[in-house]
Amino acid sequence: MKKCLLLFCFLICCTLSNAQDAYVQSIGVRGGPYAGVTYKRFIGVPAAIEGIVGFNYTNGRTYLVTGLFEYHIFISYRLNVYGGAGIDIGGGKPLGAEKGIFRLGADAIVGAEYTFEKVPINFSIDYKPVYQIIQNEFLFNEFALSVRYIF
Repeated sequence: MKKCLLLFCFLICCTLSNAQDAYVQSIGVRGGPYAGVTYKRFIGVPAAIEGIVGFNYTNGRTYLVTGLFEYHIFISYRLNVYGGAGIDIGGGKPLGAEKGIFRLGADAIVGAEYTFEKVPINFSIDYKPVYQIIQNEFLFNEFALSVRYIF
């Protein structure tokens, strides 16, 4: 019952609020190999920084904190594509491992983002390959979908 009430209140707030034309910052959830929280802030048009805190549910108890710099190309007022790079740091103990791991990586990112006109929500889908510096290996499996609230 509480979940239904919270969802109802969220939908009412979304429909009553005016969506911002050009947003400055947003926060939301990210689904993918490392699911978690994402925060994006534009530091000038067309540059943005994004922070991601994620937890990997598929391979045990590993976590990851990522910082990215992104350059956006606006296709239309609501749709843009972006690319960028950053670093990540993480660790944990994967399933079946005898000891924990420490991860330091160099990330690249490419994606597309759509911002709704009537509600302060946007969606993005991206691909984020990583070069793990310590393990000396590439990871090419990080596709993700993010849903963010614009404020």
